Amino acid sequence: MRKSAAAALTAAGTAAFALLLSSTAYAANLTATVTNGGSVTAANSGNLVFKDTTTNQAITCTSSHASGSVPNGTKSGASPLSVGSLSSVSFSGCTGTVLGIKVTFTVTTSNLPWSVNVTGATSGSTTAGSISGIATHLSATGCSFDVGAGGTGVANGSYTNGTGALTASGSGSLPISNVSGCAGLVGNGHNGSLSGTYIVTNGSGGHPGINVTSP
Repeated sequence: MRKSAAAALTAAGTAAFALLLSSTAYAANLTATVTNGGSVTAANSGNLVFKDTTTNQAITCTSSHASGSVPNGTKSGASPLSVGSLSSVSFSGCTGTVLGIKVTFTVTTSNLPWSVNVTGATSGSTTAGSISGIATHLSATGCSFDVGAGGTGVANGSYTNGTGALTASGSGSLPISNVSGCAGLVGNGHNGSLSGTYIVTNGSGGHPGINVTSP
């Protein structure tokens, strides 16, 4: 009887483990369809805010522009599923506070193009996504540091059909390194977050831009 019970428990555990693996594999794979795509441009709507999540200190940028390509078509694969790329990204009007003094930061982007990804299913008209491959260098009087050195940065967010809003949610992995000065504004080994919204248009200036669907 004991052997039979043990065998039954073992079989049940094996079946549950197999189901878990099957569910995980299914959840990790996506299919995404892009329409009204092609070449795209994006401009910020409102401020973009970068924070060191350890110090909770912020750098705010009043202007940012990007351009790239999100081609029409259907793609399938593991998450994150790349559906396009950004070949040009710029930030300006970026300020933070160092030793109680407001300073202006110059932001230099590198490792372009950055990848535009779908990371989850569409809910309503909004699709979970991310931008990966991010690498930037920020410099100001008395402060400089890298975010996503070598293209290791990932910003999570979502894209909404109908409004063209590409929103950075403040989550992801934006590692901070090579800090020089900065008086505690940011720290080596800390993670950063990016929050804000871009409005995307297609190459012909069409609004609300592209449509993305991931069932």
